[in-house]
Amino acid sequence: MTELSGKAWQFVSFTANGRSFGFDIRLIKEVTSSIHITPVPLRMRDVRGVVNLRGQVVVVLDIGLSLGGQELVVTDESQILILKTASELVAIPDFHPDFELDLVGTIPVGFLVDSVGEIVTADAGRVEEAPTHLLAEYRSFVEGVVRQESLPLVILNAGTLLEAGR
Repeated sequence: MTELSGKAWQFVSFTANGRSFGFDIRLIKEVTSSIHITPVPLRMRDVRGVVNLRGQVVVVLDIGLSLGGQELVVTDESQILILKTASELVAIPDFHPDFELDLVGTIPVGFLVDSVGEIVTADAGRVEEAPTHLLAEYRSFVEGVVRQESLPLVILNAGTLLEAGR
C-alpha cells in the first residue's frame, strides 16, 4: 500500500455490482458519464470498448469484469473513472504508487463503474489492511479497507487491475 505515514488520504468512492470501492484520488484525471462506448473486436477480457473524449480515444475497462464478476449493465448512473497517464502521475510530488507506472501507460484508460459517490477522506489509522480471507488472486487488487458507518470502502490498486487485464 502507498505509504500513509499519519496523514489523511483521499479516495474517489464508487460502486460496482452492489459493492463499494475506491481509488486514490491522485490517480483520477476525471469522471465522465458513460457516453457511447464503442465495442472493439478481438478485445481483451476486461476491455468494454473505447470512447471518444474531446477527440482523444480512451480505452474503457469494465471494473465488474476486472474484479472477476459480471459485466456491468450501463445505466443513467454509470460513469467512467479516467486514470491519469504515467507522465501525469510522475508529476505529482510525493506520490509513489505500489505499481509500475508503465502499467498506466501513455494512452488514457478508464474504468466503467455503476456510479461514483463522494470523496472519502480517511486518516492513516482508519485504513486497514486487505482482509486475509480474500482469495490470493483478488488480494493483490485490494490495498486496504476504510471502515465507515455504512458499507466498508474497499480501496483498489489500479495498477494490479490493469496488469491482470492484459
